[in-house]
Amino acid sequence: MVSKRKILIVPDKFKGSLSASQVANALGEAIRMRMVHISDLEIEKIPMADGGDGSLDVMYDALSKDSSFEAQLMEVKCCDPLRRPLKAPLLLFRRDGEQCAFIEIAQCSGLTLLKEEERDPLKSDTFGLGLMIRAAAKAGARKVIIGLGGSATNDMGFGIWGEGGSIPPEEIVRMSDSITFQIACDVENPLLGPNGATMVYAPQKGANWMTLPLLEQRMELYSAKAQSILKSYGGEFAARASHITTIPRGGAAGGLGAAFYSFFKAELLPGWRLFAQMLSLEEKIASAEIIITGEGRFDSQSLNGKLIDGIASLCRKYGKSPVVVCGESLVGPELLKKHKIGNVFQLMDICPDRQSCISSAEILLSGKDPALIEAGCDEAGRGCLAGPVFAAAVILPRGFSHPLLNDSKQLNANQREELRKIIEHEAVAWSVASIDAQEIDRINILNASIEGMHKALDDLKDSHGAKVTPSIIFVDGNRFRSYREIPHHCIIKGDSKLSCIAAASILAKTHRDEYMRRLAAEYPQYGWEENMAYPTVKHREAIALYGLTPYHRRSFNLTGNQLDLHI
Repeated sequence: MVSKRKILIVPDKFKGSLSASQVANALGEAIRMRMVHISDLEIEKIPMADGGDGSLDVMYDALSKDSSFEAQLMEVKCCDPLRRPLKAPLLLFRRDGEQCAFIEIAQCSGLTLLKEEERDPLKSDTFGLGLMIRAAAKAGARKVIIGLGGSATNDMGFGIWGEGGSIPPEEIVRMSDSITFQIACDVENPLLGPNGATMVYAPQKGANWMTLPLLEQRMELYSAKAQSILKSYGGEFAARASHITTIPRGGAAGGLGAAFYSFFKAELLPGWRLFAQMLSLEEKIASAEIIITGEGRFDSQSLNGKLIDGIASLCRKYGKSPVVVCGESLVGPELLKKHKIGNVFQLMDICPDRQSCISSAEILLSGKDPALIEAGCDEAGRGCLAGPVFAAAVILPRGFSHPLLNDSKQLNANQREELRKIIEHEAVAWSVASIDAQEIDRINILNASIEGMHKALDDLKDSHGAKVTPSIIFVDGNRFRSYREIPHHCIIKGDSKLSCIAAASILAKTHRDEYMRRLAAEYPQYGWEENMAYPTVKHREAIALYGLTPYHRRSFNLTGNQLDLHI
């Protein structure tokens, strides 16, 4: 059986715009449209999360596809961060014969539950989260997974374990011995200090410069009180008490990381890793040809223990580089190289207005924006010893498909000629340009290839002769020079991946072959009608016997082994 070409889509949400599922579906549509020529294409979509808003939906959607998990949502009466009654979802499922529960604290203690004017971490607490944990225990859960992102609180879980908290002390002790707690958090911050929960995250929850010192003092009191209580319990509780203020991730969700670590003997995990384990992500990455991830804002924090960083680390393990699709990218080339990130596509390239980009994210991701004009570019003849290098630019109609369309090198001459006629007839616009041997010798073959692509882009016209300017350019290979400030992306082996590049490769190849056959009539001794001036043994022997023509590239090693161009 021939294995399929597998593409794995594993995005996070685009915060404030699209859920992870919406992103995955839109990207799936875009890939189908751009790679319609690949008949054995398999796309697997796994929306991801890291424990923040939307994590429960992602987990439920994934688990409900497999009946063995017996996933179900249960509605729990609890309260919001201001202790107002509400009902929140609790996800129950079975794994390896064990009853498990997933709680998203954003559903009961989350910032989005409060109006802007209600956000004040001096007043909000985690009482409702404790009620959710009790409900999970009552439902028979022996493992409880809690996603800590999106919290409105800064109370170190005092609303759970403190005086009048939602879980009595003896029940906490019993739970910690009978239930395994895993905590998904995407930050490394400790509980206290300038990099702690209060100083870094409380301002996002409504704190200001006047309340920050009060919140930090209160956190110090809570941590001291917690240490005193834990030491009175003795054993492992006492041992964990000494690490409350220093444990990495202890500052997550306003100190909940430290509270769960100490009172519930929880394991604090990077959110992405926990989800990756649950969804068997590593084995899926190992078997995929292309891995695509992304989020709304891609910045240096994205590569500091968060989802994209995690995806990249798994890809590196298997010698792969993920593609990142985002609303906006603020990551420089050095950081991309360090983490071995492949192409980065940002929506801001094709929709510079931020608000429009956010509101139109789905249509932009799916490639359905009618204003989006994509040109594919490729060259032919770069490694030849004689003749011009040819370059083509092609804009295909949306959804263009032909069963033969592929990298020109994978087709025979008859197939290429058949496709040439179809492409030239049906393309929205196409153009072919060439750079002669003398110019290649003057500026080198790499620059000549790029110059040829620029000339082809300059001459793009529709069937009525009207000039067509693309809004984005896709180039085969890994080198290009910006063209008129139009966003471009270099894609290695792009002629086997994107329809528009495959079409360009066919036009460049067929036009050059036609030209070389005409030259062969003038210089029959070199066999150009067959070798197209590539460095075959026959071609080199002819050079040694008959010398050079005006069409040979003097800057190339014409009689020995061809130069390794490193391009």
